[in-house]
Amino acid sequence: MKMEKVYKNSTELMQLHGVSMYLSDVVDACLKGRLNLFLQGDTGSGKTQLARDAMGYFGTGVGDGKFAADVQKKYGNKLGNTSNVAIDATRNFPIDQSIFILGRNDMDTRELFQRINLGKIYSKPSYNLEPLVNPETGEIEYYYPKVDEKGVFAYQRLSKEQAEIVRSRLEQLAGTTEDLRELTSKLNTNLIVVDELPNCVPAVRAQVFNLFDGFIEINGKAYPIGQGYSVGVATGNIGQQFTESSNELGRALKDRMHVIVDVDYFSPSPGDTLEILAGNTNPRVEFSENRGNGSAQIIEAYQRISSGEIPLEKLIITNYLLHGLDHCSKGSKRKMKDCWPTKLENHEQGSDVGLVLPVSVRAAKSVIRLSQALDMIAEEKGARRETIEEGALDSMMQAYKFVSAYSGILNESSVRQNYEGDKYKAIDAVIATTRQQFASQKDNISGGIEMVESGKTDSRVLEKFTGRWQFMRDTLERLVRENKKDKQGK
Repeated sequence: MKMEKVYKNSTELMQLHGVSMYLSDVVDACLKGRLNLFLQGDTGSGKTQLARDAMGYFGTGVGDGKFAADVQKKYGNKLGNTSNVAIDATRNFPIDQSIFILGRNDMDTRELFQRINLGKIYSKPSYNLEPLVNPETGEIEYYYPKVDEKGVFAYQRLSKEQAEIVRSRLEQLAGTTEDLRELTSKLNTNLIVVDELPNCVPAVRAQVFNLFDGFIEINGKAYPIGQGYSVGVATGNIGQQFTESSNELGRALKDRMHVIVDVDYFSPSPGDTLEILAGNTNPRVEFSENRGNGSAQIIEAYQRISSGEIPLEKLIITNYLLHGLDHCSKGSKRKMKDCWPTKLENHEQGSDVGLVLPVSVRAAKSVIRLSQALDMIAEEKGARRETIEEGALDSMMQAYKFVSAYSGILNESSVRQNYEGDKYKAIDAVIATTRQQFASQKDNISGGIEMVESGKTDSRVLEKFTGRWQFMRDTLERLVRENKKDKQGK
């Protein structure tokens, strides 16, 4: 899938399975993995252009021209030349499957997906319950016509309770102002970009929770966005030096971002900037109307990734990030709450035990999904399938780096003191220790997998897993039970 991109950056983010991966590859991996992405960086760092380039995948003709092709195939012999020309033209009518939102404190995301249809004013009859004033008491009374048994026409008075019931029923028949609102085709949006999100106050940022979870809430009802595929990309500057952006996003929103990339850390090379400046001196973000036609390929890639089998090695690595990194002298870092890391043993405070918390379950899923997407892109760039399968740990560690560095799981004090505030360097230290841990447990893990394949639990194998690796006991026992069920079912 080829698409002309404006953003230029040849700085290598990683070597994965023998191929170089760049910032644009990570963005593409997020799109293919259906992972929300937050691009963090200084003003003018290119983060908005990156997001805008991603939008280029999601502008297409009407149904990718399928509607026009079907009509011409079915009725072509009955259509005149004028009709055929008109139908051909519909292939070029742009339908944006993306939304660009500039973060503002008055933003109401629900307004993007609904509109007022004034034509509905006349679609229902209007009703009214006319009041009468009793001249003797001055009270407002309501009456309704009634014909008695003798056929005499008369008005009967309604009680206040009865009047309220009648009025409520009449209003339902007539409709309310809410009936004038209707959902728009924006519900089919596949990509939502929120630029300068930190500029918004927390109440407005909270609206992004639903959007980035793939639905919009209107009047207490949830409507899915994108017909099964939607991704959120946000940009912004974080830090006190940006007075308009000093608000932290909060861990709950960061967790929904799935992947957070500091674009300043991987800034374009001098050669890149030379090319950028020589080619175009327009300081504005380029909103090119030359849209791509890659939405179908992106969604198809996502479907392959989401339905594909996850290698057992990746599941074990993920469990290590969830449970192995949770282990400490107090039992569990999660259970320590705010006492972590100050109440750890002295020898732990200088290790990864005092540096990093375990990932959340949501983040663990994001690591697996990003790893699978990066593997797909590496294969598209020429990596051999055998190399990819053997490099599961490499792929997972690179995914862990970009999911976790800015997710809030690092000990900020330790990062400042020991890593000069460099979160990526701190995560690299955690990754180095993780690699050592897996190298030291290689034989034990192999023995555990052999035990699973045999379908019999062996206590001698399980007892080899202690300390931070104790989680493997339950993991392997569960795998043995699942293996037995599979064999019995065949």
